[in-house]
Amino acid sequence: MAQNAFTLLGLPAVFALPEEKIEEAWRRAIALVHPDKFASRPAAERRVAEQWAGRINEARDALLDPVARATVLLQAAGVDTGRETDTHMPADFLMQQMMWREALEEAGADKAAVEALARDVEAARSELLQSLARRLDADKDFEGARGDVRRLMFIEKLLKEIHRAKAQ
Repeated sequence: MAQNAFTLLGLPAVFALPEEKIEEAWRRAIALVHPDKFASRPAAERRVAEQWAGRINEARDALLDPVARATVLLQAAGVDTGRETDTHMPADFLMQQMMWREALEEAGADKAAVEALARDVEAARSELLQSLARRLDADKDFEGARGDVRRLMFIEKLLKEIHRAKAQ
């Protein structure tokens, strides 16, 4: 069986995975290869431990990021998210994107407007996360999950822009 972020951390391959469980599994795994444990070991063993620590840290990062976590699950099911090549999006989501972008532009320095937009986009993100959990974990609807992942990628990017606007 090929090793992925879930198997590396000894976690079930499910989308609905609490952050605390990921962190707990990471702490257990990283403790096994922590550089301090290998300080007096030969250089080759130290290098191997460092490589494992790097892989374990990458696994943690992937599972903490919902887009990456869903992507790992989709890849395990043989589904390509089309991140780099597929630009097709449903018309209603394209319209929603334009409305959100317009609202962000119009909000400018109006903190209340930016905050209201943030709440709206966070609510859409929450709905998508619930949909992904249902599609990936219960329904095994990988094509539907693929579409959700693509929408979530946009929402995550927009939320970063909104948070930057809030900080200004």
